[in-house]
Amino acid sequence: MRLTTIEIGFRAARFIAAACAGALSLGGAAVAEDFYKGKDLTVIIGSDVSGGYDAYGRLIGKHIVNHLPGKPVFVARNMPGAGGRRALSFIYNVAAKDGTVIGTTLRTVPIDPILHSNESFDYDSTKINWLGSANNEVSTCLVWHTAPAQTIAQARATELVFGSSGPSSNETLQSVLLNAITGTKIRVISGYKSSSEIMLAAERGEVHGRCGFGWDSVVSRYQEAYDQKKLVLLVQLGLNKHPDIPDVPFIMDMVKTPEDRQIVELFVGPNEMGRPFFAPPAIAKERLAELRAAFDATMTDKAMLADATKSNMAIVAMTGQAVAELMARMYQTPEPVRKRAQALIDLGGKSETK
Repeated sequence: MRLTTIEIGFRAARFIAAACAGALSLGGAAVAEDFYKGKDLTVIIGSDVSGGYDAYGRLIGKHIVNHLPGKPVFVARNMPGAGGRRALSFIYNVAAKDGTVIGTTLRTVPIDPILHSNESFDYDSTKINWLGSANNEVSTCLVWHTAPAQTIAQARATELVFGSSGPSSNETLQSVLLNAITGTKIRVISGYKSSSEIMLAAERGEVHGRCGFGWDSVVSRYQEAYDQKKLVLLVQLGLNKHPDIPDVPFIMDMVKTPEDRQIVELFVGPNEMGRPFFAPPAIAKERLAELRAAFDATMTDKAMLADATKSNMAIVAMTGQAVAELMARMYQTPEPVRKRAQALIDLGGKSETK
């Protein structure tokens, strides 16, 4: 069949359009590669150069760059301060929003606006672009073997002094929670830069112990001390009991009312996203998709998992979407529960500074 000039022109136009579309599709990866090629990927870590958050930040940062097109160079930047808020505020308000800066900080920081009603915040946790979490946590409150109280029952009658990095940190929040739910007498002293510094203070007798210490961190960093019974676990805090420590008292077994349970869930809910990673708000959708895909790929990366195993670091992946949904649920906490949580912090969570 003979084609008319118009039909030839129409088919040619369709071919050119299809070719252009294919070129754009193929070019998408090239554009992404061109963007990251020769650049740094900076991971802001909201803790000092030691401790679990630093270890996870460096582990994930080391491997995530291998899953980004163009393979940027990993750069770690520690930004401790204000119990982890400084890092989140920097990412939210100051950091470049082009995909070259991501962060990780203390898991409680995103819910600070719920728990600290008398303070102002320059970030909105529901607008943060969550990449995912590398682990979930069952926290513990523990003491050094020389502490005057070695059980919850003893801690109801004897004051314990616990170290903390700041008023909004897990160390402080969970100490306050334990006092409210179980009647313990824990006094918190803030101002320690890292979990390692708190533990050294406990060994020196400067404090007796701390709350907010994940069981996985105990295993990875203090297994020998735990095996030698130099560390004593008072209680475990989480939405579920950890299977490795079935004999350690569980906070959920100590609640007396439905409201107590809701309070505990609010305080320990962030443990579900034990090591959160995030990007600034307003980042381009395609860049966020690349970062989330790279994070997900990193969670199953054999080299990363091997490094984690060598360091006794547990990996329990959570997607960015799942973290975002967890944040949304926590910000829907009923107002009466919020007010009680805020009152607990206002009345009992005002820690001393060392």
